[in-house]
Amino acid sequence: MFQISGSISIIVYLLIFLNTCLLPVFAMLVLKRMGLISSLHIDIQTERSLPYFITFCFYLSTWWLIYKAPLPAFIANLLLGAAIAILLAGIINYKIKISSHLIGVGGAVGSFLAVNLYSTVDFSFFFIVSILLAGLMGWARLELRAHQPIEVYSGFLLGVFSQLAAFIL
Repeated sequence: MFQISGSISIIVYLLIFLNTCLLPVFAMLVLKRMGLISSLHIDIQTERSLPYFITFCFYLSTWWLIYKAPLPAFIANLLLGAAIAILLAGIINYKIKISSHLIGVGGAVGSFLAVNLYSTVDFSFFFIVSILLAGLMGWARLELRAHQPIEVYSGFLLGVFSQLAAFIL
């Protein structure tokens, strides 16, 4: 398996954390401050398009940087899968309020499945645990009446298939 040296791995992890977590959160805070979203929960379907687009840009730029770096391809694939899911979620959002929570956990399921299929590393345990967590999260989103069943199921499937597509491409 490919090993990243200590100082390089810290830079890679910081770059990924900055671009996929801190900067999107900061962007949402700016959108809230500007009055473009009413809540950081972004519960209103019509307010989700701009946050999806901004987050997609961060993920796509991170994918490009990692893709061009001499790093294992699976790292770039994971980021590409997430970027695909975010882009499609933004498009689907015009029709239904798809569950971002289930897109994320579906992405985890798809990632573990893809790694199991396309590498020698065994992630079966994590794959099974992620499926169980997806079920619990889906149940919770329905119990909270945050989504309709179609929004939960489609979010999960979008997450899974986006990751699988990224590994196939």
